[in-house]
Amino acid sequence: MKTDRKILQINQMMACLVMLLFIIPIDAIAEVKIGVNAPRGAIKAAKRWMDFGEYIEQKISQKVVIIPTPPHRILSSARENLFDFVLTNPALTVELVVEEKALLLATLNTLSGSQFAGVILVRKDSGFNSVDDLRGKNVMSLKFNDAAGAYIFQTYHLKQKGIDVHSDFASIKQRKKQDNLIMALNASAVDAVFVRTGILEAMHKEGRINKDDFIALDAHAEDEVKALHSTSHYPEWFLSAMPNTDKKTVEKVKKFSLLLHPDSQVAKRAKIRGFVEPLSLDGMKAALKSLKITPYEN
Repeated sequence: MKTDRKILQINQMMACLVMLLFIIPIDAIAEVKIGVNAPRGAIKAAKRWMDFGEYIEQKISQKVVIIPTPPHRILSSARENLFDFVLTNPALTVELVVEEKALLLATLNTLSGSQFAGVILVRKDSGFNSVDDLRGKNVMSLKFNDAAGAYIFQTYHLKQKGIDVHSDFASIKQRKKQDNLIMALNASAVDAVFVRTGILEAMHKEGRINKDDFIALDAHAEDEVKALHSTSHYPEWFLSAMPNTDKKTVEKVKKFSLLLHPDSQVAKRAKIRGFVEPLSLDGMKAALKSLKITPYEN
């Protein structure tokens, strides 16, 4: 009797499982992981992109997880298959496309547009008037080769002016967060820093510094990039799909990312206008090739 009862229970459980397979779509079971570049730290990235993750989750009927990741961990995490999608800067995007065969889906459209640049920032009371004044000085940036707007843009810009950041400066040190670069400059612990456009203005709004205490060397007039900047401009961050991601999910994520309305709460929380079709990476590739940075180190 006990054996018959156990067999009956097992059969009932199997029947329930079969019914669930018909009731619950397979797509609803799969978890979608979006790796997000976090140059200002994981907490800020999580807060910024949480609503976007929930928006995509609702639209595609799949669980979406946002994974804030420091720039230097993006590529290794992608290679470990920790992401289905990646939202990251154009330099890392080039490497993802060339070496990992990632598929470009969209370019971020921020409040300042779909392009950004780098800033070579000094204190207003420094007495520096041009980038030539930085020869023999102490400079700070984000981690080399990983940071588009806080190292690569400026290094390429200076190379075109005959300045080698590794031989013409007294030192060039690294930090993990752009906020820390500006705070070090604010404390006169360094002569200049490399940051991406918008960081100075954001920290001013947060009440952490006074942006009028700083100037940009080789400052450009307003063009496609409205914020204070020193370098040429490049495409904003890209949303990419890793090659093994389900094609139907890729199509849906691209579709609804491009449909994100600039006036939505999701866009406002992320401080963006939405996304546009992918912009050209040619300018970014030219900079990486000139500097012999991965994937063009050879």
